[in-house]
Amino acid sequence: MTTVPRTPLLPGPGTAFAGAARPRVVRLEPDAGAVTISRVLQMISIVLLVLVVDIVAISQVQHYAWQNSLYQDVRLHLAEGSVPTGPAGADGQVVAPGTPLAVFRAAELGIDHEVIVEGTASAQTMQGIGHLRSTALPCQVGTSVLMARASAYGGIGGAWSRLVPGQRFSVTMAQGACTYEVMGSRLAGDQAPPFPIGREGRLILTTASGAPFMPDGVLRIDTKLVTDAFDRPPLVLPDAALPASERAMGADSSGAFGLLLLLEVLVAAALGATWLWKRWGRWESWIVAVPVIATIGLLAATNVNSFLPNLL
Repeated sequence: MTTVPRTPLLPGPGTAFAGAARPRVVRLEPDAGAVTISRVLQMISIVLLVLVVDIVAISQVQHYAWQNSLYQDVRLHLAEGSVPTGPAGADGQVVAPGTPLAVFRAAELGIDHEVIVEGTASAQTMQGIGHLRSTALPCQVGTSVLMARASAYGGIGGAWSRLVPGQRFSVTMAQGACTYEVMGSRLAGDQAPPFPIGREGRLILTTASGAPFMPDGVLRIDTKLVTDAFDRPPLVLPDAALPASERAMGADSSGAFGLLLLLEVLVAAALGATWLWKRWGRWESWIVAVPVIATIGLLAATNVNSFLPNLL
């Protein structure tokens, strides 16, 4: 006769042994300091995200708004004949950086009207094309230099990089309109064309080379004036007097104090959000804190952008 072994019975969930077999779960309260640090790091992550979104996307919207305002101003001043024709205005004072000077048009690049402003520091190239203050104005006798960003704030310089020899574009300024023809482009170390002689005019379009938002050098597009040049008033600012912030790939640190204040306000807002989190709860505090922190972060991000190269 065969004997079948009996399977031992396991205690069921309702037996007295079930509780003994299940380990006791002890809930530990999180460390208050670690929670605070975690929340502050979350706020910092939001700020860093805002920085990236600002330079890549929001800067394009800001540039569009600035250009709309500048274009209305320059149209009015051109009609009135009050646009400066040189480094000094009718009152003899040096033209302030950011003053609208002319309008750049290049239909083949999709540029209908981009306003040129005085100065090439970061604050000016955020608004539009910047004019190097130590050079002649476009359409005038001699050499003029314009600078524009390759990727952020409109990315006009990125459009310039598509210009090829023979293409033409126009500029309208206080003395009239003129047309330029592209001669060629060059990087650092390449041979530059000869200086203009007599009443010839040259215009050098300057922007950053390299991948979008990752510049690795300076690209210059040389162009020649193919219409009659206008007279040029004497220059009052020598090239040696230009600050480093107005040269190609220059960065402007003049807004450091304002940035410091914004960062202090941002830290205070982050600490306030942490306090609200403890008092109100997660979602209530996020609803209140996120718009405030995002707004302050946006203001700080725009200020931070002035520390980046003016051709970015």
